[in-house]
Amino acid sequence: MPLVFVHGVNTRKGDTDAERRIFEDRGKLLREQFGVAFADRVSAADGLKAFTPYWGDLGVKFARNLASLPQSGVQELAVGQPALAELVASTAAKLDADIIQLPELRTGPLVAVAKARSLSAALDLLFAGSANVQQPAPLAQAMTNALPDVARFAAAAEQYAAANPQPAWLANTRDDAAFVDELYKAVTAYAGASAATLPAGIAPKIQSLGVGSNVLTWLKQGAMAVKTAATTVVSTLKGAAAGAATDATRAAFLELSGYVRPAASALAGRFIGDAFTYLEGRTAIIDRVLATVREADQARRKGDEELYLVGHSFGGIILYDILTAFEPKLSCELYVTVGSQVALFAEMGRLAAAADVSAAFAKGPTAPRPAAAARLRYARRVRRCERLPVRYGRAAARFSFRLFRHAAVFRPAPGAGQRSFRRRNRCPVAM
Repeated sequence: MPLVFVHGVNTRKGDTDAERRIFEDRGKLLREQFGVAFADRVSAADGLKAFTPYWGDLGVKFARNLASLPQSGVQELAVGQPALAELVASTAAKLDADIIQLPELRTGPLVAVAKARSLSAALDLLFAGSANVQQPAPLAQAMTNALPDVARFAAAAEQYAAANPQPAWLANTRDDAAFVDELYKAVTAYAGASAATLPAGIAPKIQSLGVGSNVLTWLKQGAMAVKTAATTVVSTLKGAAAGAATDATRAAFLELSGYVRPAASALAGRFIGDAFTYLEGRTAIIDRVLATVREADQARRKGDEELYLVGHSFGGIILYDILTAFEPKLSCELYVTVGSQVALFAEMGRLAAAADVSAAFAKGPTAPRPAAAARLRYARRVRRCERLPVRYGRAAARFSFRLFRHAAVFRPAPGAGQRSFRRRNRCPVAM
């Protein structure tokens, strides 16, 4: 099952070797997680082949590096400590206006979040931090090599957290170092003990979890980084958020602060700039992504015969354009968009197959579905749907690892034919 994942706007590899290494490691972990999640669909000895074309370097270019826009929050931090900026942004994205009021957040953010919310929430925070750590040079290669085991551990951890939202060991856990140790022991034990009771259709069989000590080191590095990032966020926001009159205003303050969303103007500038760049001339980006899609199509082989296309945010639009205008005869078994705006661009008449969309709207309320896609899945909201680990770009690497739990939604049963995956929504694109 060759799988192609296409990222969205505002995704960049970075300017330094350290930033690029973090980006490449996030991409590797993403591919490993896809392999874990879809293991039951692939019988080839070397597993799923996942492709992640990068087109961020073809996006918008700013003549003065956004110097014309106000700098605040993460943007200010990015000037003095660029390695810390992404870590703080990804950590802040997992906090909320009530959590930052907890005194324990400074000393043990993972424990504080786990006790106040759930173990799953703490895992999200841990993996968000771990995936954005600039690893010490002596550890860097070992941590990269550990990513296949990290992906398997993440799958088992997600199942364990779902079954144990407040495990007994959490009550007596006082700091994040102990949290990571207890989590590691609990998940590895759970992986072996629960294998016989896994729900039918869940993959992979996590009794094969044989993670090494490097996974524990990866988690510990992440825990230390999260503590640093959480302290930075709390120091900046706590007083102001505490002074807000209501929960709603506290939440709004946190959401609009520069630490949760790197200065709104800069984010909007790169977001809109990438979209404008694509719409003004699709050729360069389409050519690059389509070349990878064709490579994946040619990579079909016995035991790995289905082609899956997954697009996050603007990546879903790029794939829609490919399937409807640039390569309409391409056959794929599943086309998935997560947090994409296909419907909005259809209504604006800005898709490549605009004439076909207009003709479809003249007849009814929906735009045409890509005829070449046997099955489709439109997930409008990432957090409430599949929560793919998709935001692995430089500016907004909010790593979520819940693909394993929801992979069954994506995976058609063998022999499912032309079945369409659909959840109730108002997306004006034909299913």
